Amino acid sequence: MMTTKTKSLRISEELSDAIDQYLAVTGESFNSFAEKAMVEKIEDIIDLKAYSEAVKNDDGTRYSIKDVANKLGIKL
Repeated sequence: MMTTKTKSLRISEELSDAIDQYLAVTGESFNSFAEKAMVEKIEDIIDLKAYSEAVKNDDGTRYSIKDVANKLGIKL
């Protein structure tokens, strides 16, 4: 079982109301909503970093879909 910690945050009344409306529609708990949103944000940053590294190391080589299919033994 994963251990949990409590964190708190201050948000504007307008954002709080918008979140409450969203949760009323989805039936999701605030904790579930907040955790998913934070995980998605972290994943976005990790993906952006990986993309930036890939662009930096790109040697310009490109392959057509036909070349990739042939290499993988897939008939198009």
